[in-house]
Amino acid sequence: MLDINLGASISAMILSVGFYTMTAVFLVGIFMFALIENYGSGKKDNLMDGLVLDEKQRNRDGYTGTKNKAELLGAIAVCATDLRPAGTVTVEGDPVDVVTEGDFVKKGDIVKIIKVDSSRVLVRRI
Repeated sequence: MLDINLGASISAMILSVGFYTMTAVFLVGIFMFALIENYGSGKKDNLMDGLVLDEKQRNRDGYTGTKNKAELLGAIAVCATDLRPAGTVTVEGDPVDVVTEGDFVKKGDIVKIIKVDSSRVLVRRI
């Protein structure tokens, strides 16, 4: 009977040591993260700055998400790829991604740009 109680107490002791070890590792991890985050004298002078992009890309600096394609309306283009119904055409030597009205158009065919909606360019075979 003494052996059963001794085994139970050893098992309880192992569980409590494991719990305290995990708690200590967790607390040390939080402390280390706080130390790294606040390293240095100022907000901008910490070790995490190398991981975060703080520069903004503005249109006035030349950064744009998409090119305005409104000037393409009515232009005549040559299919650089098959349009099934999406593909690429060439307008004055520049490639443009387009969509047809639903028809399949072969490479080399002539199309007209009939609608421009943001970055979506709709074409029709001539």
